[in-house]
Parts: sequence; C-alpha cells; structure tokens
Amino acid sequence: MIPSSKVNSLAELDALVGEHVVRESPEIHWEDSHGTFQFDTEPAARKALHDPYYQNFLPDVDWTTTMVREVRIYRCYASDPSAFWKMVAAATDLAGPLQLKRERGQWAASFGTNEPVCAHSPQIAVCLAALASRNITPVVDHARVERQLALIMEQPLSAPPPGRIVRPHPLGLRAMHKFLREPLAVFTPA
Repeated sequence: MIPSSKVNSLAELDALVGEHVVRESPEIHWEDSHGTFQFDTEPAARKALHDPYYQNFLPDVDWTTTMVREVRIYRCYASDPSAFWKMVAAATDLAGPLQLKRERGQWAASFGTNEPVCAHSPQIAVCLAALASRNITPVVDHARVERQLALIMEQPLSAPPPGRIVRPHPLGLRAMHKFLREPLAVFTPA
C-alpha cells in the first residue's frame, strides 16, 4: 500500500493518477524559481541563471537567490476528456468496470468491487476511485480542488472580451461536463 498524500490542487491529483493508475511518463522540464524561464535540462537552467542575457529580463531580481526546480507535468485527468477516458480504461483493466452514480448531491464512483469514493464532481470522484483501485487514498482539499475544476470547466470556448487575459485549456470541456452530469451505470472499455 502506498502511503496517502495530501492533494491540494488538480495538478497534484493528476500527478497521482498519472504516476500510479495510468503509469504515464510525465513531461519534465526545469524552471527558475520565478517561473519565468523553462529549460530542457538542469545544466542548461543553471547556466542560464548566470547569463546576463536572461538576467536582463528581470533586472530587479536577486539572481543569487534564484533556485532551479524540476517540474513534472502530467496530463489533466480530471479535466481533459481524452485523458479522463484513458484513466478510466486503465483503472477498469486493473480493477473492473466503473460504477458512477449521483447520491444525495454527491457523485459516488468505484471500480470493480472497491468501495465507492464520493466527491461533488464526477471527474474528481472517478479520479479518486481510480486511485483507490491502486490502494491510494489521498487526503483531498475537496473545496479547493473542486473550485479549480469549476474554473476550468467555466472557461470560455471563444475569445475572451478585450482586456481580459484567460489561459485557455487545451480542450473544450463543456461537452465532457454535460456528459458527466448524467449518471453512468457501468463503463467497460471494448
């Protein structure tokens, strides 16, 4: 059994699902502690921190205290429909069919004969059920994670109004959200 961990964001939930359920190799890059620059390797990142060319981009920063950190990016299993179904297929292969239903204002999801896991959104419930199928039960800040998912799901599918900066999600998500509002009895991949 893998020790439980704290999940405070969708990115942390996606990382757990990617690593333990789908067994995905994440995209890895290195970035400075200001999040300004990204590099393919750690040596390239460290070299750039001492390069006056890069330092000119942020002249008010004390570059002697700047750190380099590894960043691992997993697919967005809770919010990207294709990644979501890939996760469902992996968990189904491992533990059995997905069962998803709405009970008393929450979604209950389970794979195979595992106990149902509840959340306010079906996507989060399914992600947690997939982790439970691998004997991983993270402690989740549900309010924060659900709020992040809601923000992603509400992103406009067209251009934002002038003056508003919106970081678009790679896929339109309203279709998946609409689809997941209806209860699924059982999902078994072909």
